[in-house]
Amino acid sequence: MKYNLSDLVKKLCCTVVLCAASVSAAAGLNLEQQRQVYEKAQDLIDQNDVEGYLKLRDSIKSYPLTPYVDYRVFLKQLTDKSPQQVKTFIDKYKEFPFSRRISAPYLSTLYRQEAWSKIVEFQKIEPSGERYQCIFYVAQLQQGKRTAALKGAEHMWLRGKSISDECDPLFFAWEKAGKRTDQLILQRMLLAFDAHNGSLINYLHKLPKTTQAKQQAKVMKTLFDKPEIVAEFAKNQPVNDFNRKQADYAIKKLARKDIKLAQKAYQTVINAQKFSPKAAQSLADYIAFRLTRTESPSLAKWRDAKIKTSHDVPLIETRIRLSIQNGDWKGIQKWIAILDDQQQQSLRWQYWLGRSELALGSQALGKQRLAKLIGQRNFYSVAAAEALGKPVVYSSSTTKLDKNVILPYQKSVDRVQELIKTDKIAAAKSEWRHLLSRVDSKEKAMLAAYAASKHWHHFTVVASIEAKMWDSIPIRFPIAHRWWFDFYAQKHNINPLTMMALARQESALDSEANSPVGARGLMQIMPKTAQYTARKYKLDYKGTHDLNNVSKNIEIGSYYLQGLMEDYDNNRIFSLAAYNAGPGRVKTWRERTQGNVDAFAFIEAIPFKETRGYVQNILMFETYYRDLLGADGTFLNSNERSSKY
Repeated sequence: MKYNLSDLVKKLCCTVVLCAASVSAAAGLNLEQQRQVYEKAQDLIDQNDVEGYLKLRDSIKSYPLTPYVDYRVFLKQLTDKSPQQVKTFIDKYKEFPFSRRISAPYLSTLYRQEAWSKIVEFQKIEPSGERYQCIFYVAQLQQGKRTAALKGAEHMWLRGKSISDECDPLFFAWEKAGKRTDQLILQRMLLAFDAHNGSLINYLHKLPKTTQAKQQAKVMKTLFDKPEIVAEFAKNQPVNDFNRKQADYAIKKLARKDIKLAQKAYQTVINAQKFSPKAAQSLADYIAFRLTRTESPSLAKWRDAKIKTSHDVPLIETRIRLSIQNGDWKGIQKWIAILDDQQQQSLRWQYWLGRSELALGSQALGKQRLAKLIGQRNFYSVAAAEALGKPVVYSSSTTKLDKNVILPYQKSVDRVQELIKTDKIAAAKSEWRHLLSRVDSKEKAMLAAYAASKHWHHFTVVASIEAKMWDSIPIRFPIAHRWWFDFYAQKHNINPLTMMALARQESALDSEANSPVGARGLMQIMPKTAQYTARKYKLDYKGTHDLNNVSKNIEIGSYYLQGLMEDYDNNRIFSLAAYNAGPGRVKTWRERTQGNVDAFAFIEAIPFKETRGYVQNILMFETYYRDLLGADGTFLNSNERSSKY
C-alpha cells in the first residue's frame, strides 16, 4: 500500500503536534517511507518548527541521514549551547563532514554574545581562518591573557593585506600598550610592497611617529609608486637587509612594468646593496623569466648567461621549451645539461634528449635512449614509442573488491548511497571526501572499487586518485554516460572517446562540478560559451542550471568541440588546447612555432603548465578508453602526425 506525503505523515502521527506515543506507533517504516518523513522533517526545520521535528524523529531514528537534520537543529540552538555541549556534539558526529563546520559558526555566535570566557574555554589553539583568529585573540585579551593576546596581535598585524575588522579591538589594545612600534609599521609596509598592495602602503606610511621612521616610510612609498628610481634608491640608501628587500621588490615591480629598465638597473642594485650571490641569482632568475620572449639579442644573451648559473628548475625548463619551440636541437641538449641529475633523468627530458640525438645524427644513441622509455604509463613513453614506430604499451592492473576491508565504514558508505539515491549530490561528495580523509591507502582502494561496482563514476575517480591507483586503469577511467557521448559524437562526427577523455579531464566525470571561475558540468562549459554555442546552433538552452544536466552539457560541449575541430582541420591538439586556453592563445602559440615543429614539440612548447598537461592527459586518457573498449585508433591520427605546428 502506498501513501502520499500528507497521508504518510497523518498515518504516522495524525498531525505533527501529536505526542511521542503516536509516533512510536509508526515504527517499522520502510526506506521509502522514511525518506518521505525525512523530507517532511527538513520542511519543518525550514519553518523553524523544531518541536514538530522532535515529535517525528523517533520514526526515522534509524534512517542514515537523520543526523543531518539533527545538525540543522543544533545550529539553530547554537546560541544556547555551552562549549562542552558543542564539543560533545562534534565528537559524537565526527564521522560526518558537518562536524568540521560547527566550530566557526559557534565562535561567531560567542563573539556576537561577547562570551569571551566561553571562547577561551572552547578554542584552546589558534583556529584556521583570519576572522576566527582575531576572535580567538580578542577573547584572550578580554579574559586577561594579555601576554598571549598581544603576541597574537603582532602575529596578525604582520600581513601584507588588510585584516578582518574583528581584530580592531585587539590592535587598539596592542597600540595602546605601546607594542605597535615604528619598526613593525615599516615591516608591514614591506610585506604590503611584496604583496603589491598600494592601498595598504598609503595607509601605513602615515603611521610612524619618529622622524627617521617617517622618512623611511615616505621613501618606501615613493619607491613603490615609482619603481624606476630603484637604482638611485639602492645607491643612496644605507646598505642593510631592509633596503635590499625594498630594492628587490621594486625591481620586480619594474620588471612587470618595463623589463628593459629592470634589466638595466639590475647590476647597479645588486652592487649598491651588496646582494648575496644567492639573492642576486634569485632576482636575475625573475628578470630572466620575463625575458623569455624577448626579441632583443643583447637581452637574450644576458638572459641566457643568467640561466646558465641558475638552479631554478621552472626557469631552466622554460628555456628548454624555448629551444624546442625554435627547433634548436643543440640548445635542447645544452639547457637540459644544466638541470640536476634527477631532473635530467625524468621521462620528459630523456625523451627530448633522445629526440635531439636523432635529429643531430646520433641515431643509435637516440634510439637506445628512447627505447628505454617504452612500456611505462606516461605521455613521454608513448611519445617515444611513436618516435620509434613501436606499439604503445603500458602497465595496467585490476583491483578486486573486498567488502570486508570497508566494513568498518559501512555506515558512512550507506549515507553516501542514500544521498546519491535522493539526489543530494553535493552532500554525497562531501561525505565521500570526509570518509576518504579518515582511511588508509588500502581502504581508499577498496572504496574506489566499491564505488566502481555501484557505477558512482565521479566517486570512483576521486577515490582512485586519493589511493594513488595509477595502474588501475579500469577503476580510474569509468565508462560513464556512454549513450550520450556516442549519440552526440555520431551526430558531429567526433570520436566519442575524445569526448569521454575530455570529460574525465575536465570534471573527473562530475556532472555537478562547478569551477571557481564558473565552468559547469561534465565538460566544464562556461555559461557565456554555452550561450554563444546555443545561439550559433539554435539549441534549446534555458540557462546556467542546464549545464549540470548530463545530456544538455554533452550536447552543448559536443557542438562547441565540433566547432573547434572544424576550425583546426580535425586536429585534436589545437582543438583541446583551444578548449582549455582559448583560440586566441592557440593562435599566438602557432605564430611562435611558425609551422616548424611537430605535434610533440608543439605540445611541449605550450607555455601554460595547465594547458600542456591538459592536452597530454586527454590524449593519454583517450588511449586508455580505447584499450578498455577495444576500439580501433592510434595515439595521433594521420592528420595530426603530418600537420605543421
